Amino acid sequence: MAKWHYVCSITAALTAGGAGAQNSGPPILNIDATARTGDDTRPVHLRFFCSSNKGPNVTGVLSVALDVPRYEQLRPTFDFDPFEGPDATAGALTSLEASRVRSKATGRFAASGSVQGTGAAESFALEVNVSRREAGPLRKLGSVLRPLFDGPGRLVWRQGNAKAGGTPMVVSVDLTQAQADQLKAAIGPCLNGL
Repeated sequence: MAKWHYVCSITAALTAGGAGAQNSGPPILNIDATARTGDDTRPVHLRFFCSSNKGPNVTGVLSVALDVPRYEQLRPTFDFDPFEGPDATAGALTSLEASRVRSKATGRFAASGSVQGTGAAESFALEVNVSRREAGPLRKLGSVLRPLFDGPGRLVWRQGNAKAGGTPMVVSVDLTQAQADQLKAAIGPCLNGL
């Protein structure tokens, strides 16, 4: 597999433990989660961000990403190759589900991915990105994430395997009220007016 490295020009960050904003770029929320792929259980990271849509030549994006550390160890059971690059061919194998005590929202999406970092810090990032200029896809992703804004809830990312009969990856995280507030601050601007 040729390693396609995606470079983000995002320099501000909100972390799950608190704000750590720098002076430029959209806020990013990083949340630790757990992934299960067959018998493998590992810590992973979910990233959420909303970039600016200002200006005639700037198209913003709402993004949810899953960073899988030590992804090479999963290769016998999970095929990352069809997800690689902006022209990924895996199809809509990503299911996102948000739930709270009295509500639940789900949606299917196509994720594309890339290798992030180098050496021991190398991971594979699967990303669901929607343009802020395309109301339909933006509304679809927003309808899944918006229920998490109002308080403690659970987000489950089910990543289907492009390999026939391959084991899926299931990621889950329980968001605290503080994380829900941070999520709303980080990606709420992408959903204003929808």
